[in-house]
Formats: sequence, C-alpha cells, structure tokens
Amino acid sequence: MLTTPLLTIETYRPYIFSVELPFLGFPLEPRFYGLFYAISILLGYKILVSESKRRHLPLDEDQAMNCTLLVFLGGLLGGRAYDVIFEWDSFAHKPWWEAFAVWHGGLAIHGGILGGTLAVYLYTRVKKLRFLEFADIGALCIILGQAIGRWGNFTNGEVAGPVTDFWGGVVFPPGSPTFAYAKGQAVHPTMIYESIGNFLIFAILWKLRLKNFRPGMLLALHFISYSILRSSLTPLRMDNQYFTIFGEKFLAAYSISAVLVTAALLLIWKRRLFEQEDPVPQAVTRSSTRTSKKNRKRH
Repeated sequence: MLTTPLLTIETYRPYIFSVELPFLGFPLEPRFYGLFYAISILLGYKILVSESKRRHLPLDEDQAMNCTLLVFLGGLLGGRAYDVIFEWDSFAHKPWWEAFAVWHGGLAIHGGILGGTLAVYLYTRVKKLRFLEFADIGALCIILGQAIGRWGNFTNGEVAGPVTDFWGGVVFPPGSPTFAYAKGQAVHPTMIYESIGNFLIFAILWKLRLKNFRPGMLLALHFISYSILRSSLTPLRMDNQYFTIFGEKFLAAYSISAVLVTAALLLIWKRRLFEQEDPVPQAVTRSSTRTSKKNRKRH
C-alpha cells in the first residue's frame, strides 16, 4: 500500500526569477543554487573572522575574505575536476567548454572537500601560517557549506534517492533530473537527509572547538564523521560513481571515505590530537615556530 508522499512539487523552479534581457537574446536567471553558495561564503567568512580572533590568529577581515574566496574556489575546482574525471566517458563526447560549465550540474562533494582543504594548505604555506589551525576553522566552514549547499540540490531536483513508499518521500516534477527515472513517483529526498546530517556534524564540531584539542582535531573529525554519513547514504543515492580497476568496479564514495578515515585516524594518532592544550595567547606563524626551535637549539 502506497503512502501519501510528504511533499509534491508542482513545478520545476531552479531559478529565483527569470527576466528576458532586451537586445541580448538570453534571459537573466539567477539560480537558488548560487544563492545558497553566497550564503555559505558569507557564513564561512564570519566563522573565519570570529574564530581567528578567538584563537588569536594573525588574520584581518580583508585577509579572511581573500582566504574564504580562495577556499571556495578550491572547493569548486576540486568538485568539478572530481566529477569530470569520473564522468569522462560522458564529457568526451561534449564540447571542451562543458568541463567548465558548472551551471549545468556536476560537482562532487568529495572533490570539493579535497580541493578546499588543498586551498587552505596553499594559503597557509604562502602566508607562513600554521596549516592545521586554519584547517580546523576550514572544517567548520566546509561542513556548514555542505549542509546549506544540499538545498541547492533540492531546488535543482537532483541527487535524490530511489522510488519509495516511505511517508517522507518527495515527488519531483517533469523537467527535473529526478523525474527522468522516478516518472512522478515519490523518491527518498537523499539530499535533505544529508543536509540534516551535515548540520548535526557542524553542531558537534562547533561545540568541540571549545575543548581546545590540538590543531587538526576538527579537520580529522570532519573527515571521519562526513565519511560515515556519506557511506551510510550511498545505498540511497542514484548517482553513485565507480572506480574500475582490472575490470572490477568499486564505489568511489566508499573508497574515498576509507582513504579520508584512514588519513584522519593516522593524523590523530601521530600528533596525539585528542590531547587538549591551552589556547595560544598570541599569533603563531610557521616562521616564528621555526625561530623558537632554533633558539632552543642554541641554548
């Protein structure tokens, strides 16, 4: 017996509004996805500023905005590169510029996490800052951005689960990517499940940030907790990607999650991140750390 779905969306509206631009021949159609990105960037910037002040890190507001935009760009490029690599057979038959057409969809979150983390590393290397301290703040910003961004998937009608008679099922309308296989039947709103899970992870990390664990702990917990969440939802995803090795197919989500969890556990064990330390009373950079080490050697 089928259960009445929780929500039936009547029209496909990925755009906030649509205005025909005279003499230009194309409409102005800002997407809800872009709006959620903008909200994520703004909140990430606010978190970076407040946490930098709390931790006494050498970062003013202009530098914080530059860092936020750089991490966002790194996440965007990483997410797109990941998707293009795994969907290469599809992109090989399209014009070359489609690889950069992110407005047509195709951003993988694992690639976004890796790209954003790499951007934090490059920024701290150039500025001679302690990477793990900023990576902890980046973990807070990225997981919150993930939670908000999943609502962009919802407005796009994508990244949903299989057809279901579960009371929480959602019916997406014609024109949406989900309708291509659901044909008007209710599906698991997997993107909403993941958004809720991401908000919970953010709330936990936000609380744990006050425990003053060694730098890197929040980053490691982000990798572990999100990998568990993503792996648990993988059976409910209809857009899973695969590695193919010697003719055998492996789910990419499981493989990447296993790598992230292993790396996080090694980081926790090697650097004893579970130990707490007193808050740093002043700005500490990699260069000042090296200077203090040299002074200790002289004495």
